[in-house]
Amino acid sequence: MTGSAAQIPSFDTDDIACIAGMLAQAGLESFEISGPDGTRLFIKTSQSEPQSETRHTQPPLSQKTDAADTCFAVKTPYFGVLTLTHPLRDAPFAPVGSHVKTGDIVALLTLETLQIPVVASVGGEVIEITAQEGELTGFGTEIMKIRPTQAA
Repeated sequence: MTGSAAQIPSFDTDDIACIAGMLAQAGLESFEISGPDGTRLFIKTSQSEPQSETRHTQPPLSQKTDAADTCFAVKTPYFGVLTLTHPLRDAPFAPVGSHVKTGDIVALLTLETLQIPVVASVGGEVIEITAQEGELTGFGTEIMKIRPTQAA
């Protein structure tokens, strides 16, 4: 391998801050990439909040107001190929119209042999699937919308 074939891309401070924010949201403490010429980029985040009980936490939900209804976007906690159907039951995890509880698995992300659950951070009715089965998704990709259940 010669010269510039496999160099680390240049990052400005905004790029590095964005990457550090994504790492912190994903609950990761550090990230390192190195090039064949010895250059290194190492980012370490400070963990100001205690880790939640689950290892793979859901990124913060984005709240959207559409007319009279409030819905929440379920976003991916990592990157990978999206699976909306349970691999052993051949049935969708959370089809449109289904009701989910906080913490329910609504999809899986597959990266080689690793499968990462995508969980609902709010209980309610699935009102829209916004991503497609088999799609390669990035961190924070919206995959569905949930209308929260009204508390009694």
